[in-house]
Amino acid sequence: MVLSNVWSGGQLFAYSALDGDSFASDDFVGILDSDRVGIRFFSKVKRELILTRLGKIRPAFEGIGGDFLSLLGEKGETCRVVYARRHLIVGRLASPAAPILLCHGDAQILKEDDLLIQNTGDGDFSALLTRGDRFALAFGHSADTVRALAEEGVLLDADAEYEEKLALYRRFSLKEDHPYARLYAKCLSTMKTQLYSPEGNFSHTWSTPDRLPHRGLWLWDSVFHAIGFRNIDPALAQELILAVVDLQGDDGFIPHFANWEKRSKITQPPVLAWGARKVYEKSGDRAFLKQVYTAAARFWEWLRENRRPQGASLYAWYTKADKNCRCDECGMDNSPRFDTEDTLLAIDLSCFMANEARHLAAIARELGESGEIWDQRFAELRQEIDRILWSEEDGFYFDYNLKKGAHHKVWAVSSFLPLLAGICSPKQAEALLGHLQDPESFATPFSVPSISKKDATFGSDMWRGPVWINYNYMIIEGLEQYGFEECARSLRENTLSTVNFWYRKGGVLFEFYDSENCRAPWELNRKGPPFEPYDFEIRPQAIRDYGWSNTLTFDLLSREV
Repeated sequence: MVLSNVWSGGQLFAYSALDGDSFASDDFVGILDSDRVGIRFFSKVKRELILTRLGKIRPAFEGIGGDFLSLLGEKGETCRVVYARRHLIVGRLASPAAPILLCHGDAQILKEDDLLIQNTGDGDFSALLTRGDRFALAFGHSADTVRALAEEGVLLDADAEYEEKLALYRRFSLKEDHPYARLYAKCLSTMKTQLYSPEGNFSHTWSTPDRLPHRGLWLWDSVFHAIGFRNIDPALAQELILAVVDLQGDDGFIPHFANWEKRSKITQPPVLAWGARKVYEKSGDRAFLKQVYTAAARFWEWLRENRRPQGASLYAWYTKADKNCRCDECGMDNSPRFDTEDTLLAIDLSCFMANEARHLAAIARELGESGEIWDQRFAELRQEIDRILWSEEDGFYFDYNLKKGAHHKVWAVSSFLPLLAGICSPKQAEALLGHLQDPESFATPFSVPSISKKDATFGSDMWRGPVWINYNYMIIEGLEQYGFEECARSLRENTLSTVNFWYRKGGVLFEFYDSENCRAPWELNRKGPPFEPYDFEIRPQAIRDYGWSNTLTFDLLSREV
């Protein structure tokens, strides 16, 4: 069994719904420190558990997970820290030094022998109890609650709790000599931290892209998460998609974001049928497939009625005035595709709609129903995408500017989605392959960049040049569908090797990566310059322990298990 063992700031430390109740509305979640072996917990007033300073000689780790730490001492002894229960961290220290609990704000301090209680005056309390080589950190909403929880925690055997956490890694592990064994374990660790229990808007277990800073559900993220979790627990993967279905309105609309109490008024790419079929491959649950089929069909009809400009046969995203996030709906927040305020017939939304129609047809037939209506809608979209969005001159697809009556020629990664959707003719697919293999365009050292190198807007800010793992995953699938196996294998290996390289350097999987593979992900812009040490409350640069980067990498690696 191999564990992740790279320490770096920003890694998540959280209690997972995989182990018990874990509610976003009352979360006690932290990230690892950059300058010491410690964890910053993001309650209303930050709390920090410090175990030891990081000196010139860095400590070695037996394992670092999203809910455990195993630190090796100078004489080979171990120090264990485990998120054992909801709001309860327990540990065993090998050295005589006691852990320290800091409060980054005003707090009333109560000391009772080996017990320290902090009251931050906002309804939050924490308690640190140290007894011999054991300690317990408890969080809650009264002094009595945290005192009792800490007393319970100090009686727990941290080593036994640690061994219990490792059961998952014993079930899912690559061979020790596998080049990506630690990366695989890291993905599994982060995936655990994504999970919340049913509450409020959700009647199913649901997932979040990053736990911090967002603590909410996003539509297409959840489907990408389910694709990874299908390799661990297909029933759980189904839950993650059904949590999205929980949000569907009577008219078929599904919001792009929700938490336990709020829902957004815009939507996100339709990928439910595509994702459900992937999960069904593992679960074989026809009742699940039927439920998602009904929801995805209703959502498709809502988009058909609400995202086609009057008289148009193709689809346009809702956009807003925010220059840094003009198209939250498509997920490509600050893409130069949307630097214009004109309405665009969108290559990605039109392809997602075609892809969903194709998968809805396949699901209908799997359920013993006719898929003819969906076949017809796919054929209509295929014809219109080819007629309106394909540029024969460039051998490429572009958005179409309705106001100007012309292609909106931004060379974006979204234009490879016709491969995923099965839209291309063999000749068009060959043309797209040529662009993917052109070093002056999309064949960057780490491909596929979100914007081509030859586009004037190419840069290092989010969707303006960096590489996103979800698009690489969809392009790999599209290449495989068209028989471009060698290119698909090359892109898959490039993706895994680059993600692994920066995991080894930075301890996490990032939201996006430098397509030139020169700059570290934490040095890239995210709607503004990066800030170090990592503090998303000052500026949310490339998010660490990012959801779909982990789940889709895990899915790519699971093919080897």
